[in-house]
Amino acid sequence: METMKTAKYILLGAAAVLMVGCKDGFLSNNSPSSMEASSVFASASRTEQAIYGVYNLMGSNNGYRNRMACGFVGLNTDIEYSTKSSGGSADEPDLMMYNCGTANSRIFSSSGSDLWSYLNTMIERSNNIIEGLESYGNVEADETQAYFLGEALFLRSFAYLEQVKYWGDVPARFVSLAKDPNGVNARKTDRNEVYEQIRKDLLRAADLMPWSPECPGNAKNNVGRANKAAALALLARADLMYAGKAVRPGADGFDVTDETNYVVTYNIKEADKRREVYKEALDACARIINQEDYKLADDFAEPFKQICADKTDYNQMEHIWVMPFSNGNRGQVMNYNAPKLSSDAQSACKNVLPGYGGGSSNGHICVSPVLVYKFAKEDKRRAVTYVTGQWNYDNAEGESSNDTVREAAFPGVAASANRLYMKHSQINTFFLGKYRFEWMASGRSHTTTDDGIDFPILRYADVLLMFAEAAIGGIGGDVPANETGLDAATIFNKVRTRAGVSTVSTVTMNDIIDERAFELCGEYVRKFDLMRWGMLREKLVETETTIRRMSADGTRHAMNIGDTIFYKFAYDAAIGGWVMDSIYGLSVGENVRPAYAISKNGWFAKDIFNSDSKGYVLGASQYPIYKDEQQLETRQYWPIYNRYVAASDGALWNNYGYGNE
Repeated sequence: METMKTAKYILLGAAAVLMVGCKDGFLSNNSPSSMEASSVFASASRTEQAIYGVYNLMGSNNGYRNRMACGFVGLNTDIEYSTKSSGGSADEPDLMMYNCGTANSRIFSSSGSDLWSYLNTMIERSNNIIEGLESYGNVEADETQAYFLGEALFLRSFAYLEQVKYWGDVPARFVSLAKDPNGVNARKTDRNEVYEQIRKDLLRAADLMPWSPECPGNAKNNVGRANKAAALALLARADLMYAGKAVRPGADGFDVTDETNYVVTYNIKEADKRREVYKEALDACARIINQEDYKLADDFAEPFKQICADKTDYNQMEHIWVMPFSNGNRGQVMNYNAPKLSSDAQSACKNVLPGYGGGSSNGHICVSPVLVYKFAKEDKRRAVTYVTGQWNYDNAEGESSNDTVREAAFPGVAASANRLYMKHSQINTFFLGKYRFEWMASGRSHTTTDDGIDFPILRYADVLLMFAEAAIGGIGGDVPANETGLDAATIFNKVRTRAGVSTVSTVTMNDIIDERAFELCGEYVRKFDLMRWGMLREKLVETETTIRRMSADGTRHAMNIGDTIFYKFAYDAAIGGWVMDSIYGLSVGENVRPAYAISKNGWFAKDIFNSDSKGYVLGASQYPIYKDEQQLETRQYWPIYNRYVAASDGALWNNYGYGNE
């Protein structure tokens, strides 16, 4: 019985904690200590320490630091793929392929060090701050304390929206345990109740918080701290989810766990209410656009270079809010999201690339072969979104065993000499290119696994696309009244124009679906987009079918896709290495060798589909996207972990046939 009681309190996650020391930055992982609420919330500096205590949890082990920021949050999709799907350790393949169990070791911990616990702790700490400020903070007269109240409301909303994304229906606890001790037994609640509270909280947060340049103290112009735009952008994201579709328990009832008792349906049944919610999203995005339209960078690569270089100046960035991991000891964004460095390259690059200190390189996230060939040739996002190789440090014999060919390809480098270069990959490992070691800033401390690179959450281009989607009424065409003075196509075309592709005269839902793929690949939103559109099963089945067609020579050729890429190398002095350049063969129709691409001129030709047998790299066992088609619906959400269900006195259970053992 004592064990069950302990587990219950782990579930709620050290709920009474108010403050956290932060000498190493507010996402370091220091031990918390508590103080009297009246002392804390009468003081701006102590209130901020309490706020840091909420942020702190994002950097905790087995949470965002080394799980959620590493691909476990939203893969596989129709545009992204995890290399862990066909290998990995422990329960990683099951997690990526929609086969998660009730005790999956990658996102569940018997000690309570996991995302369920951290998010519940974030909620409880936020509850304490909100109540403390409302009682002792004098928020009506003190703009700084008002800002902190808005920030706490934002952080609680973020934590709850994350819970809904991962688990669907969750307990609604918007009162602290200090006020309501029975909250420890809070029962799982229909997610619509959570959505409604999130809407209220984010509107209030947006009213309480100023735009970033007017935020107080350390929060001013800091992309790692919440502000009015962040609250409005998160509101739009929540509204699009709420007005969209979801897998929900079916006609047999909320408490039934049978896997056949589910339905993909709108969260909101009434079309008028959906229009109301879309209008709220539309208006929220319009407020940001009217205030901050300068934020769309001229160069698509720039926002990601800034993240890798650890820029934080809000006014200079396209990002609206990021998780601000502490330098060197929190966060594994680069470890998992950057293109792979071979073990030799890791040694060669240590202290050569400006911010790379020799840390590990998993090369975990890859771009789907289907998306590779969907990009228009002129789309400037192609060269940023994926790379066609990994960094190696050797004599490049893997590119060619012919000394003369290598010396022509790498002028000035002896055939026998080692060099840093990007070795070509097969089509199954075209790595995500938005985060790159060579873009890290001098002075970073990237050692072992942690790099301290911030984890992006909200970006201005996403706001533009959300505006366009809300304006046309989303997947159901529930068009709201548009009183913003902004036109959907004009806003949508800002993203298209930057990418260098043709604009549209009117925006359709198909335009939105495709554009969000091209613009936001690898930013962990696609899975949740597909879920709210009710299309995850459809799109993943369609993608796997296409990939299997691509794996066979005959059907691939019928799709007008060639077998081979042609490329040469160009020396990049800033990196100190050779990059693949002038790549040909990655667009539909580029299936014949160009006359200029000859080896004596330094060109290489590599088959990217076949390894040791025809179709090998895209075969079902080597490139699995999901385990079972039905589970693309019944396993969209993770189960609540069995330890927490057992300790809940019946307040928690799992739907969709997960079982509650």
